[in-house]
Amino acid sequence: MQTIVTALAALSLSLATPCQQEAPPTERPVVVQKPQEPEGKKAPFVFEAGDVELLDLIDRCGTFLHYNILIDSMELSAASAGRGGGARRGGRGNRMPAPRGAQPAKKDGPTGPTVTLQLPVVTDHNGCEELLTSMLWSHGLALVPLDEEKAVFEVLSMQGSRAREIMAGAVRRSPEQVLARPMLRRYVTVVYNLKHTNAQLANNALRPFFANYQSNSVNNLQIGNIGNRVGIILSGPQFMVANAVRLLQEADVPTPDNPHELAQQMQDLARQNKSLTKRLAALEEKLAKLSKRVD
Repeated sequence: MQTIVTALAALSLSLATPCQQEAPPTERPVVVQKPQEPEGKKAPFVFEAGDVELLDLIDRCGTFLHYNILIDSMELSAASAGRGGGARRGGRGNRMPAPRGAQPAKKDGPTGPTVTLQLPVVTDHNGCEELLTSMLWSHGLALVPLDEEKAVFEVLSMQGSRAREIMAGAVRRSPEQVLARPMLRRYVTVVYNLKHTNAQLANNALRPFFANYQSNSVNNLQIGNIGNRVGIILSGPQFMVANAVRLLQEADVPTPDNPHELAQQMQDLARQNKSLTKRLAALEEKLAKLSKRVD
């Protein structure tokens, strides 16, 4: 009996083995990644015509730019207070959103600052960032980097308690980078090296053109140097820095006291000296004749 059981067990194993070999392997789900579009084929960003809430516009621009933009209602309130407490501008009032944690009341109209465009604007990545910073600027706000490498930013009020952080967060840029995007209103710091002009003199000459003598200097251009005759430091909104760099480039030219001018001046002085020598000789001759007549 035991022999029969052993034979049946061996037969069942021999029949089960081919079935296991013929069973198809378990299929794993294939994840097909959508290829990213080249930068040149990226869909443009559209600023629609009409009234658009500023908060919604910031969210849309942040998604398009791949930026994380933090917004604090206190900063928006400070910006509104700095502009006259929500006074009308362009025929429309700017109402502030409810504080954090409060349930906003249902309203048919906008619940915060709005941006009004008469015509739509279609633009690319750089144009979207430039127009966003310009619209924030018109509301007394600035886009400040928290971690630029990770694309994390926040919106601060130029009139709020954290206004000094706007200038402190100015990123280092080269003159070429600033001139490539002269309409951007992010805060930058540039060191421009002069070739022919004294940096201290240029510092004093530029101040009257950019200083508006307001108590809040955040929206001013800060100009200075570190004691040498070459380097001048420009810090402020990028569009102001770009204007200052252009002025320096046009004004930083060789002065007339170059070798060619000096040689010409020496020749002129030599001719004047020769003429004066002749006149002096003529006067001495006349004096000699007068002295003989007196004698």
